[in-house]
Amino acid sequence: MKGKGLIVNNHASLISVGTERQMIELSQMSLLGKARQRPDLVRQVLNKVKTEGLATTYNKVMGRLNTPTPLGYSSAGVVSEVHSAVDRFAVGDRVACAGFGYACHAETIFVPGNLAVKIPENVIFEEASFVTLGAIALQGVRIADNKLGETVAVIGLGLLGQIACMLLSASGCRVIGIDIDNSKLELAETSGAISALLSDSTTAGKLLDMTAGKGADSVIITAASNTAGPIELAGEICREKGKVVVVGAVKMDIPRKSYYEKELEILMSRSYGPGRYDYAYEEGGQDYPFGYVRWTENRNMRAFLDLISTGKIDIKSLITHRYDTTEAKAAYELVSGNSTETVLGVVLKYSKTNKRATTTEATIKTVPTTAAISNGKVGVGFVGAGGFASGVLLPIVKSVDKYERVAIMSGSGVSAANSAEMFGFKKAVSTFDEMINDNSINTLFIANRHNQHAEHVTKAIQNNKAVFVEKPLCMNQQELADIIKTYNDNPVPLMVGFNRRFAPLVQKMKCLTTQLKYPVSMHYRINAGFIPENSWIQDEESGGGRIIGEVCHFVDLLSYLAGSAPIKVSADSLSMPDSRFRNDDNLQIMLRFANGSVGTINYVASGNKMISKEYLEVFGGGVAMQMDDFRTLTIADSKGLTIDKKKSQDKGHKDMLKAWADSLTTQNNSPIPFDEIVTTTRTTFEIITALEKGTSQWMKG
Repeated sequence: MKGKGLIVNNHASLISVGTERQMIELSQMSLLGKARQRPDLVRQVLNKVKTEGLATTYNKVMGRLNTPTPLGYSSAGVVSEVHSAVDRFAVGDRVACAGFGYACHAETIFVPGNLAVKIPENVIFEEASFVTLGAIALQGVRIADNKLGETVAVIGLGLLGQIACMLLSASGCRVIGIDIDNSKLELAETSGAISALLSDSTTAGKLLDMTAGKGADSVIITAASNTAGPIELAGEICREKGKVVVVGAVKMDIPRKSYYEKELEILMSRSYGPGRYDYAYEEGGQDYPFGYVRWTENRNMRAFLDLISTGKIDIKSLITHRYDTTEAKAAYELVSGNSTETVLGVVLKYSKTNKRATTTEATIKTVPTTAAISNGKVGVGFVGAGGFASGVLLPIVKSVDKYERVAIMSGSGVSAANSAEMFGFKKAVSTFDEMINDNSINTLFIANRHNQHAEHVTKAIQNNKAVFVEKPLCMNQQELADIIKTYNDNPVPLMVGFNRRFAPLVQKMKCLTTQLKYPVSMHYRINAGFIPENSWIQDEESGGGRIIGEVCHFVDLLSYLAGSAPIKVSADSLSMPDSRFRNDDNLQIMLRFANGSVGTINYVASGNKMISKEYLEVFGGGVAMQMDDFRTLTIADSKGLTIDKKKSQDKGHKDMLKAWADSLTTQNNSPIPFDEIVTTTRTTFEIITALEKGTSQWMKG
């Protein structure tokens, strides 16, 4: 990798209509035409002729002109490689990128560390691809330094102007937009302007009328123009001792009279902010001290994405066109100016070139599921009557009024008949097909051996039955891919028995972690106890081992508390000298999450049951929490130290099954989103791979 930065696979990039149209038009001009457009460069060439001679200068100029120039400077994608000197990013991070020559329209790009920022989880790639334009507009607003309630005029209502209107409106300013294009005016009012004016001979008078003759407190010029019209208009409409901030590329022939008589202040906004054009900052990776330079270009980029994330600004409304990269030619024909369509935000998407779905990495349908329950009754068919089902799940199903117990089956007809009588089922059946074909059963509970879960879940989905499956969902990647495909074809309600997230003490912890603005550090110690090698749980064919069968619980709980998905998995195990103890029953797992949180799972089978089984610690944002075996929760925060002690252990099983019944009868989505279930399941498979290979595993998706 070159330089201290990142390799990023782009998912979206923004075509800056004004800038890129100018670049294309300039490239199509003759040498004389280019010289007329850039007299400053002509002067540089003439000076170079004087010092280096005509031949040398000619060769250098022609070499520069013949070098292709990459288009684009604002994109978003996923990190595929990170330089060792850059510690803020990891492979798999979603990032927004800026910089001409870096964040260009390409499938894969290199970008220096200070020109990339992580994308908040609720911001999509399309929105994040606006990051450069957003930082430029934000820097212009910062330079204007407007106060709450002041009136700001924005001249030029292209992308920069529209974003500036949003930013100013969000900060409590009265915004008046101005443009020569009627089609941009209505959008500006949607973007937060209290009024939008067509730029003509009456504009200044109208604005003065709107401000009681005083004029705007400041004027931000976001237009691109080869005339001095915008700068002249700014002088006319700005109040005495006001500010004019130049963001766009406009001719700077300043009329002395208006600027002198009003004693106006002219300020230049330097692109994304402090750090721009500083090699040490942009390419060397040297940041400016926070206390002395509050808003660098990188911090502006982050602030802009945060505003999208919190809903303060609406970038989606600015997207007028989307093209796949295979249609790039059509996109540039559109922005060339020959089309009569209104063109504003044009996004290139890289879905085809970056698609990585395989038989084991299927994508997940994001449409909401519709509950299969139509009569308000949850008609239950229950598969499995073993110790856990009989001791935990079935008593709860019996106690919840919404569950109508129809049929039960197990590996033994005798146990099925006994369970039917004990838990009030109408009948015991001997085959799964009997349940599938029973129209009074709309919900199936799968609580049998692990190796049968995938088959039964798939068949239930195919037959439009809601399905609750006791963990694990399945045993391997191929089974998971099959379930995802079946679910995508017919997304019925689906739930996995990850009960711990429903425990009352965990719910208290979740309330606190949700309020934190910082990532959290978590440590989960499980004193699991010994299970002999000849148990079905340890059998690779029927149980799959304790990582698949039990560690999935702890992965789910840490993901739930972090509020984020794992992106990196590391694992190591003890080297047991005693053959009674499996190495992979005694292991430490390290999880890195997409939002920057980290968690460790210390799973031990060779401990002692005199110590509690599960102990969880969570730290972050000035809060520390300790939960001991779902009985005691200690919280230290700004309010002091509080201890919540329960009379008995509550791991959340009853609350989970109540929530499941409620979701079915009210036609809401599953209490645990399907994508979270899939991610947890995949993570357990990656833990096994990490142990086998001795390397960290990056989650794929």
